[in-house]
Amino acid sequence: MTTRQAGGRSVLRPPAQAARIIVATLGWIALFASAVHGQSVTPFVGPPFARYCDVHHFAEGEAPALDGFPEDPLCVEYEKRDITVTNAGAVDFLAAEPARFAIAIPKCRYWQQDHWRIQVQPTDPSIVGWDGSYWFDKGAGDGGARLRNFTIGGQPATPEQVAVLVEPLDPDMAAVIRQYGDASGGGGATICLGGGDPTCQVPPHCTDGPCGHCAVATTRDAIDGECSCSDASTHGAYVSCVRDAADRHVAAGDIGPECRGAVVRCASNSTCGRPDAVTCCRTNAGGVTKCHVKSSASRCRAPQNGSVCAGAAQSCCDACTDGGCAQSPPPCS
Repeated sequence: MTTRQAGGRSVLRPPAQAARIIVATLGWIALFASAVHGQSVTPFVGPPFARYCDVHHFAEGEAPALDGFPEDPLCVEYEKRDITVTNAGAVDFLAAEPARFAIAIPKCRYWQQDHWRIQVQPTDPSIVGWDGSYWFDKGAGDGGARLRNFTIGGQPATPEQVAVLVEPLDPDMAAVIRQYGDASGGGGATICLGGGDPTCQVPPHCTDGPCGHCAVATTRDAIDGECSCSDASTHGAYVSCVRDAADRHVAAGDIGPECRGAVVRCASNSTCGRPDAVTCCRTNAGGVTKCHVKSSASRCRAPQNGSVCAGAAQSCCDACTDGGCAQSPPPCS
């Protein structure tokens, strides 16, 4: 292990074998990079279909079953914290990757989150690490990618420092890290991938049962057509309408009775029937974001050493995301 200068500081330089693994494991970002040329690129926003997601969690080296995930959107989270050069960690990781790609490609909507840590030996600090988030929506013709929480040698690092580490082996990949790397928690990129696929412009396909996130979200969508938020005379009247509608959907078998409360809570924690009220996303100094309904924008204030934003959504169930307010990607033309 040697060191070299990166952005004005000394960083670990990995042996060639480890660095090649770093390059080989950035396939998802490479897919997005290939679509950037000539396309519209805007700041990163999370997937607009996140409310429909039941996230499947996979352990180190765990390969998903190729026929085990019929739902769309498909949302997954992978642990990649044991990519180790001198034991089977890297082998297990690379063996699992083909199946991970295979379950994603046929989907209309896909969101992957992962957590990378690469080291030479199990007892060593990680050579490099980061957390990734990547999504696409073929129907809308857009997608997004973000890398953040970079480390080198177990210490916080910037995307530039990681790019310098990778650049001797793959200059193009270094450029990708610079493009999508997020040093502040609010960067990355949202990309227009081309014309929308008309076969994917369909409602979500839920397979998570009557109490999954997807079933609850689609039931809330249906209730939006039965109970108008903008026309509600009072907040109490709106919640009462949603409560009655939820009972009808339970009776119809759209959601389970134990999930009725989730639908009603989203209505209760909303601005509907409350003139001038806003959903307020407050992020504390530790990066934890919580949503509160405030009577006016002026009452939506940041916590000490934290940040705040007024959400665009009417319910706290939809208003906030990790570190701030949920946003919709700009339409692709």
